[in-house]
Amino acid sequence: MEERLAPLERQSLGSMLLKKKKLNALGFDSQKYIRFFFASNASVTIIVLVLIMLMLLREGAGFLKTYKYELETYRQAGLEFCDIVDRPLAQHQQLTSRLRRALGASIDTISQNARNRRDAYLLMKRQVEEESALQREALSKALEQTPPASDTILAPLRSQLAEAAAKSAASLKLKNLFSLEEANKVRAELGQLSPEAKNSPAFLQQLNDHYSARDKEAKTSFATLIEATEIFEEAPEPLQEILSEIKEHVLETKTAASEFYTLKSGRLKLLEAAEKSQDPAEKADLLKEAAATQAVPVDFKQRIKLVISRAEELGNNVRQYITAIQKAAGNLPTNGSPPNAVALLEEVHRQLPLHIQEMQVAAEELKTWSPEKPVSFSTVIGAFFFGSNWITNSSWQDSFGFVPLLTGSLIISLIAILIATPISLMAAIYSNQFASEREKEFIKPVIEFIQAIPSVVLGFIGISVLGDLIKDVSEVPWLQWVPGFPIQERLNMFNAGCLLALMAIPTMFSLSEDALNNVPEAYVDASDALGATKLQTVFRVIVPSAFSGMAAAILLGIGRVIGETMVVLLVAGNRIAIPDFSSGAGVIFQPAHTLTGIIAQELGEVSRGSAHWQALFMVGIVLFCISLIINWCARFFVRRFEQFKA
Repeated sequence: MEERLAPLERQSLGSMLLKKKKLNALGFDSQKYIRFFFASNASVTIIVLVLIMLMLLREGAGFLKTYKYELETYRQAGLEFCDIVDRPLAQHQQLTSRLRRALGASIDTISQNARNRRDAYLLMKRQVEEESALQREALSKALEQTPPASDTILAPLRSQLAEAAAKSAASLKLKNLFSLEEANKVRAELGQLSPEAKNSPAFLQQLNDHYSARDKEAKTSFATLIEATEIFEEAPEPLQEILSEIKEHVLETKTAASEFYTLKSGRLKLLEAAEKSQDPAEKADLLKEAAATQAVPVDFKQRIKLVISRAEELGNNVRQYITAIQKAAGNLPTNGSPPNAVALLEEVHRQLPLHIQEMQVAAEELKTWSPEKPVSFSTVIGAFFFGSNWITNSSWQDSFGFVPLLTGSLIISLIAILIATPISLMAAIYSNQFASEREKEFIKPVIEFIQAIPSVVLGFIGISVLGDLIKDVSEVPWLQWVPGFPIQERLNMFNAGCLLALMAIPTMFSLSEDALNNVPEAYVDASDALGATKLQTVFRVIVPSAFSGMAAAILLGIGRVIGETMVVLLVAGNRIAIPDFSSGAGVIFQPAHTLTGIIAQELGEVSRGSAHWQALFMVGIVLFCISLIINWCARFFVRRFEQFKA
């Protein structure tokens, strides 16, 4: 057989060589063109990546310059001057709110029961009046007639109203606030309600008198707390009055500056279009329109004089405010009866010294503030990368602080990775080393199928199922020891992290299993030869050998979750604020916004070329860099694994 095939093989090989020589003679090299085809496809990927980078840089490059101009206007117009006082003064509202809540909780210890009894009676009275409204209205109209209706007409109307009111009163479900005797008295009085009655029901009057007495007693008992709260509420009024006058003036300056900048930008675009135009008529129209958009620049030096002239007056008001607050702090009690009031008063006592210190610093800054101080690019960079506020479409001043968005993205990604890592790695180890062939055929397709679920569908699950489930579990009484329970918002970072973990598991599982498959069989054979058990071989030989690959899987999982948009946009809560880390581990149950979410939410609503537009592209550039760094780290671990394998 071999002797018969050999000539055929030689003939076939010879014919192929002849064809190749003929093609080469014609100048056609198939291998060269095949190599060019695959190289060109690889080049397309690189070109697309470069174009994405250039597009991001082009749109975001002007942000620092635009934001610098806005910050210069913010300073030169005097808005920064107002914020020196306004920012620490905003804490006053929080302190006052805590004092009001502490006062309300303290007074409730004395008057709450009396108020609840009175309010319960009033609610039942309203219910009876609503259920007998038709009969009541008919009797009222008859009584209002001129001349008055006769008793023959009024008697059946009174009877019908009495019957309806009595029926409604009998069906009332009285709360446990009333004794049996009082409940009968309530039903009897409400069953006799009539528009002809000039006085309130006797028992209602008794409840009102009792509540008034208890309320008076409570206000007497907590007179010092009431006085301190009133001082707190009234202390900023003179300061806010003068600050409002200055704000009105500086806002006019800023508005005029913004209009000038807009007209100037439009005029430059028209002039640029006129230069490019080849049509004389169109060019003349563009030049005419550009001439009409000329505006007078704002004289910042002249307008800021009014602000500077009132700096001393504003500083005096700040000092008066500090004196009033210190007086109120001296009257604040250090204890209270209900625990929640005690906690609120302790929080006020902790924050008051800091608040007073901030106001004192503000008073000193008013003396040294200057609108002529230049705004450097380092200040602009710091305002973006270390700013704690992201405020857009503000009538006062837009702020583009990167920190709240980055914090939200990092916490959600950390939650997702902490959940996904043990699940995906353990599943990969079991599937690769311990599962039977039948189990493998079930486990791997099911896990990888998760990747096919659209992220928007997972978002719906987070809104309608997972969010409610987490909130219901947090209200279980024996779980109240868990930090953050009961949660206030069902859309929060933990909800988003759980869903992102589900999305990351398939990627991390597949890559981890590949890393386990790539461990050389010689390692396993050597371990078996030394007498190691299956568990010892897996966890002391195979897993350590595949560690670099599994670490790369974790990093790629991080890149997967940090770049996800739809899920976090739907279920993270979208609160643009740095989470309150004082709540400890409970911080994960707070709402937040993310880098990807802010781009998806706001990019379609901003005007092209504005500072807001450019800021979103700057966020995109940073997100792109984060993704590149994560992928570079993953590649680094993969290379280490390959070197170790070699």
